[in-house]
Amino acid sequence: WSKWHMRLHKRLKQNKYLLPSNSTLLLAISGGQDSMALLKLITDLKRLYKWQIEIWHGDHQWHSQSNKIEEELKLWCLNKQIPFNSNRANKEEVLNEEKARNWRYKKLIMKAKLLNNIHSPCKRILTGHTATDRAETLIMNLARGTDLIGLSTLKEQRSLENDLELARPLLIFNRNETLEICKEFNLPIWIDPSNENINLTRNKIRKEILPILNSIYKGADSRIASVANRLESYTKDQQSLAKIAIEFCQGEEINSLSR
Repeated sequence: WSKWHMRLHKRLKQNKYLLPSNSTLLLAISGGQDSMALLKLITDLKRLYKWQIEIWHGDHQWHSQSNKIEEELKLWCLNKQIPFNSNRANKEEVLNEEKARNWRYKKLIMKAKLLNNIHSPCKRILTGHTATDRAETLIMNLARGTDLIGLSTLKEQRSLENDLELARPLLIFNRNETLEICKEFNLPIWIDPSNENINLTRNKIRKEILPILNSIYKGADSRIASVANRLESYTKDQQSLAKIAIEFCQGEEINSLSR
């Protein structure tokens, strides 16, 4: 039990709908520091929440070491008695970042459906996105030109299909903290060489832009992520008020909207 466990436990108490008790959680694990920190915290907390844990790993085959990473991660999970599942993509399925993301979620949803059962339904797919990822997304969308909804992306939770939800419980941590978690608990980390390719937009922001912002204002990534979180709440409030206004206008009373 550590301060990291306590912080996540506190957040789950605040939002009991995020990761329901007595359910199956499907964790998307790449082997990088964020996903390994997620795996550690969730497996340690599962006894309190009576979760069933399943691992899914997606091999994009973008580099020569991808098969080795999959095999080593699989062996590590099996030694820990954690059920391991994986899929390998064809090159045509993952030609770019967007297609790769769509492929991952498609496979995750298919796996979640197979895991669904009456006693421990699989209603949550978990990813290791952190506050740093959220800051990167906000900067990227801001540079592209977007509205408030675009600036509040990477939500803590969103619907995928029917009652299946995507959850991001590590948004309360930044990337420096997930590295500390891995070091503190001596967790293995598998480095994906494609993460070093600065021709990819997100990698350029991660490697070049955010370090400058953090050097100017320490912890800038966490504060930028906090802005995205507040904008998400603001957007929800706007949508709620709009719904109330529309319902009021649809009535037949004197104050309703005249066709």
